[in-house]
Amino acid sequence: MKNVVIEEKLERPESIRAVLRDASINNGDKIAYKYFDKNNNILEMSYKRVYALFKAFGESILNLGLSKTKIALLAENRPEWIIAYCSCISSGNVIVPLDKELMPAQVENFINYSGAEAVICSDKYISAVMSMDLPGLKYIISFDGSPEEGGSDKRIRYFSELTARADTDDNHFRTIRFDKNKMSALIFTSGTTGTSKGVMLSEDNLLENIYAASNMICFSPDTVLLSVLPMHHTYETSCGQLTALRLGLTICINNSLKYFMKNVALFQPTAMVLVPLFVVTIRKKIQEEIKKRKLEKLVNAGVKTSRLIGKIGLDTRKLLFSKIRAPLGGRLKDIIVGGAAIDADTINWFADIGIQVSQGYGITECAPLVAVNPLVTLDPACVGMPIPGSKVKIIDTDESGNEYELSCGEIGEICVKGRNVMIGYYNSEEATVASFTEEGYFKTGDFGYVNEKGYIFITGRKKNIIVLQNGKNVYPEEIEEYLEKIEEIKECVVVGRTKEGGEVVLTALIYPDFDKFKGKSEDEIVDCIRARVAGINKKLPIFKQVRNIELKKSEFEKTTTQKIIRYKLS
Repeated sequence: MKNVVIEEKLERPESIRAVLRDASINNGDKIAYKYFDKNNNILEMSYKRVYALFKAFGESILNLGLSKTKIALLAENRPEWIIAYCSCISSGNVIVPLDKELMPAQVENFINYSGAEAVICSDKYISAVMSMDLPGLKYIISFDGSPEEGGSDKRIRYFSELTARADTDDNHFRTIRFDKNKMSALIFTSGTTGTSKGVMLSEDNLLENIYAASNMICFSPDTVLLSVLPMHHTYETSCGQLTALRLGLTICINNSLKYFMKNVALFQPTAMVLVPLFVVTIRKKIQEEIKKRKLEKLVNAGVKTSRLIGKIGLDTRKLLFSKIRAPLGGRLKDIIVGGAAIDADTINWFADIGIQVSQGYGITECAPLVAVNPLVTLDPACVGMPIPGSKVKIIDTDESGNEYELSCGEIGEICVKGRNVMIGYYNSEEATVASFTEEGYFKTGDFGYVNEKGYIFITGRKKNIIVLQNGKNVYPEEIEEYLEKIEEIKECVVVGRTKEGGEVVLTALIYPDFDKFKGKSEDEIVDCIRARVAGINKKLPIFKQVRNIELKKSEFEKTTTQKIIRYKLS
């Protein structure tokens, strides 16, 4: 295996304004976005139009007196979302993207806690915002509607009104200057472990991510990208939107998780940015179709043939597996996956049918990129190499609480230093100090190791580790990867249940694929799952074997990026 050297093909952008300006100059009337309107008609927006709306909205924000303040953003995925995000940052304000799945009380709390003076939202959320107790709020800016519709709330302004003069050049917005190392985005983490912190990111943090992603994931200009993940999530903002605009891609916005596969077939993307759950779902659906049509032997023979022919430099996968790839639009070549680790077997399976899955690793506090696996074959089990300019080290702590660096191959906490690392946590100096080492490395809370080539491997979250009575550490994510391959299992989580006497028993909480058990009793379902798990146990060391099974009758509660919220498991 050869080391991969990343060459700089694109310079580091000087600002987010420059990203949109250059994209407009280079791409002009090329389609930047394809998206659905309220009536499910597909609309298009050019790069020139994106930049014009960006400038007009930025100027209007300043004219409203919104300067050096915080502006919350609450809406579904749409081109106006990223335009507003960029305008707020480029006007010297702080954008506060909010998860649209939050309860109204949580939204109210975050707006008040951040001190936001304006909320930008869509029709779907405007009534809820208007009914909230927000004493510091000056404006509610609606993406939908117009001034003609009227309304009694004097705080309301309309995006259409504020961008009506998008064809004119700006003045104040064009000349404004500010420190790019100050807070430009305040991100409230999803809280899968029960806490939610305000992560302070600078424009410089975001630019570092755009620079790294642009050079490490070399999409061609004719790439059609399907945008699926919520835009408030930093992974989608930095990689699925800002980087894609920098590269001049056409971005198609998925309007509903319910219609994900339908929209894949409709837009025929060549690339997608996803989290593991989507990738695993796609694989299972294709495998079900193969099994339904009794094509297993034919597909296996095709894989063997393509591998043999591939050794002499010929790629026949597109031809051999065209029918299998048809439900994915027929053009899909690349999937970038992040948010959690994905198993090497899934990556290899997609590679066999001609789709390259490249996984990266990030965390909100790093805006979010820590490492990227370029669209070349490194090691499918790794999450890539550190982004250029950053440093990664693995540390452990001795009995006296002293931190020390580990050698290659040794498992410890992954720590990062670089321009991608956050300013700190909002209004929490204590939490900020605790999250950095004495040398200034950010402690990610993820455990893993680095091999001799510098590739990073994730073993699990620090907070998820199960400590057994014999002192051995078990990473539940490792066992979950095995269990997720069982076709009768739809979702699963491995936890440690403490029995009388203090014994910790590895227990699998399993939500089965009930469609495969029609007419079966609960006892029969449990017996089947137990037999499948017993088969997995044979592949694992004794201390990692699942000893108990608990059946769930409904899906696990998840964040909007489809991560299971572990702290809510009972």
